[in-house]
Amino acid sequence: MHAQNQVDSDPEPRSPQHTDPIRAGVSRRAILLGTAGLAGALALGAAPASRVWATSEGTVLPLVDPLDAPPDRTAFEDSEQVLSGYLTVVAPMANSVRDVEPNYGWMEDGWWRSPEQPYNAREMEQVATLTWFLTHERSWNPYFGDARLRDRLEAALTYYLGIQLPSGAWSEYAYDVPHLSPTGFGSVALSLTYTYLSEAGELPGMLPRIEAALRAAAVWLTDRSKPHWTRPVPYTNQVVAGLVGVANAAEALGDPSIAASADACWTELLEHSITPAGHSMEPAGYDNGYSFTVALPDIADAAQTGVPQAVEMARSMMGFISLAAVWEPDRAGWIHWAAICVRNTAFASSVQPSEVNDRSALGRALLGELPEIGAFHATDVEILAAREAWAADPTPVAPLEKKGTSPRTWMHGSRAPLGLTVAQREAAIEALPYHASERFTQVRQAGSFDLDYLFVRRPSYYLTAALGHRDGHGGPYRRLRMGPGLLWHPTMGTLALVLNNYTDDGWGHFPDASEIAVVEVDPTYYSAPERGGTVLLATDVNTVTGDFSVAYLDAALGTDTDMSFRDHAFTQRIRTPEPGRALVPLLVQPEDVLTFSDGTVARSGDAVALTGVTGLTLARNGATFQISFDGVRDVSFAGTDRSALGGTRRQHLLWIPHDGALDITYTFATPAELATRPPASTAALSTDSGHSGVTDGTFAVTLNLWWGVNATVFRLYENGNLVATRTLAPASPGAQRVQIPLTGRVNGDYVYTGTLSNAAGTAPTGSATVRVRDAKPAVPVLSHDNHVAEPDYTVTADLWWGTNATQYRLYEDGVLIDTQELIAATPAAQQASTAVAGRPAGAYRYHAEFSNAAGTSASEPITVRVG
Repeated sequence: MHAQNQVDSDPEPRSPQHTDPIRAGVSRRAILLGTAGLAGALALGAAPASRVWATSEGTVLPLVDPLDAPPDRTAFEDSEQVLSGYLTVVAPMANSVRDVEPNYGWMEDGWWRSPEQPYNAREMEQVATLTWFLTHERSWNPYFGDARLRDRLEAALTYYLGIQLPSGAWSEYAYDVPHLSPTGFGSVALSLTYTYLSEAGELPGMLPRIEAALRAAAVWLTDRSKPHWTRPVPYTNQVVAGLVGVANAAEALGDPSIAASADACWTELLEHSITPAGHSMEPAGYDNGYSFTVALPDIADAAQTGVPQAVEMARSMMGFISLAAVWEPDRAGWIHWAAICVRNTAFASSVQPSEVNDRSALGRALLGELPEIGAFHATDVEILAAREAWAADPTPVAPLEKKGTSPRTWMHGSRAPLGLTVAQREAAIEALPYHASERFTQVRQAGSFDLDYLFVRRPSYYLTAALGHRDGHGGPYRRLRMGPGLLWHPTMGTLALVLNNYTDDGWGHFPDASEIAVVEVDPTYYSAPERGGTVLLATDVNTVTGDFSVAYLDAALGTDTDMSFRDHAFTQRIRTPEPGRALVPLLVQPEDVLTFSDGTVARSGDAVALTGVTGLTLARNGATFQISFDGVRDVSFAGTDRSALGGTRRQHLLWIPHDGALDITYTFATPAELATRPPASTAALSTDSGHSGVTDGTFAVTLNLWWGVNATVFRLYENGNLVATRTLAPASPGAQRVQIPLTGRVNGDYVYTGTLSNAAGTAPTGSATVRVRDAKPAVPVLSHDNHVAEPDYTVTADLWWGTNATQYRLYEDGVLIDTQELIAATPAAQQASTAVAGRPAGAYRYHAEFSNAAGTSASEPITVRVG
């Protein structure tokens, strides 16, 4: 077992000047204000982050001024949009720096990490954020060179460097105890702080102290006698961050010898932090969040500095992630096998095209070496569109909330490259194992502890299961759930999913809720269904491509289960010493229709309790999934509040009481066809472009195969370039139809073609041509109401009909005097007005511009005379 965070076992003595009499973490506010005052302060703390209030009085160090107005979105360069949210909290963050003893310089108000205690150095990583704003001149950054910010940053740095332990480490969860994460992540933050201060000539007196701190931390981080180098190496993400911190320190200080000390560490990390299964240790099991979102961006950072072991680590980790995460056919996002994640509880990820919120963005720096990572990231088109939409959004930039201010987001997002092209990402998705092949079996073993990860792909489904033992029962390991965990179908997507955060997370026989988190099993594999044939070693299972079975026994509870796998069905056979109940965790979509054997129909969110049923059928996307019992059973079915991907996937629980014996068969009643001929070549493409009366670049392309041999895959091409791929449920010779929405096309001609494919071959579809002529806004018409030459009047721009704009600009004698955001509702009319006041006598010439993503249209000028 490992602690929650890697620590040294013995505390280090603190120097007398760092002794803090307020060990319980009571802030100075509580002491000064008393109970009533503290209650008011806490209520104030719940206010939006943009409200600048200070934990210090500002009498020693003057308070940093808040922003005069919300940030101007249009002023930010694309790569720096991620900094906008941080800009809104610079003042409250800086004003949380204590300017009195005890703990002078501590950032006490909890903007980043818990616990909010003086010993937690993680909070102090925000010195990098404050340094960025102090040292970078931008039109939108009023804090560049700000004296008050400088003084508070100096106080924070003094405190931060002062709490470094003699070993070079920092603490996080207790006084005087060195911890890995604040030392690793802190080295990254301090390296950037040093670089920014040095380049800007700011706080030169702090630079020698920061250098000394970085050198001391590098020695501690690379000392392989420390507990964070235990074999197998726990908390891979933290060790990676530490080694990246060492590399960044070497670059910042111009001393390659610092990085050289980490060379052997990278080799050690590659050999002893990656399990034989392929995943990293977080700390002794897999975790999607800490692998994909935290570790991979840092590994990408290391790879950019020329660390070859980093690329190999990422390759291995992506090999496992590619098996443990499945793309949904409608491209809403990907579902990951939550049941095996030992720390994080999220079970789905929508591809985030905006670096403002994407903590994984820097992982795209690995695309050159590992294009498969692009399957789980936004495309270049999506990223550019998100940047443009963000800049055009008329709403104020939302202030970041406390605990949502990770400095790593802006550190990484501002350096992240674009994603793959649409065609490249589609190719990367299709190359994922469960897409690339419809038939394989893999058993991957954790290695340092007895746990098998089973992956079964057959023509009608893909199923995963965890079978074995945990590395300990305490802390995060209680999240890991044994048994089957995820079921996916090529056209229906994810059908069943076990989560890892609730007392009812499981699939199969369900013990008492208090026991579910400690269920462990011993698996045995067989070469035929129902424990038939010969017993197979786990390594032999990888050669199985046909029917087989696995049995797993929970010796502690006496539950004996086996699962038999065939091409289009699998069976779960449960035997228990006492009567009990079984659970099937279905992941239901809004359009799903579930029909029980007695005719009862249920949909997403419904709850039913039935007696005497033999099963149910779930219909989705033209295919059906059938759950059958071995006899008449009573069941209950109900939705939970556990949802993802915009609420389109919601977990529902199907409970089946039993008397100690229960067989459940899962069948895909319309299995994927084994085609002997390619799809029919009579499919037609059509579009609805122009149906609104304008050809504005937003439309849908529709495929219709009216009759004939069906396809399993449709690919759409635009001017010869792949723009979309969709999987289809074949049901020959029935009709097949797919509609693909497209947006953002500028004026021009677009020829759409397609291909339909099945196991027997590929056939072309017909073509469709779209001529976009109205992508830019229609031309606005200007008017005014100054018919008596008064100095005050209103200028109005009207777009009577046509493609709408998202922004209006008015110019007076060639000078921009007003900008407004508009809401597009093509082809309805739009109007924008500007009040003009106090003009002296003379003639004023006005023209207006209406803009959207495709371009700008200008009005004819008008002249207004005054006096």
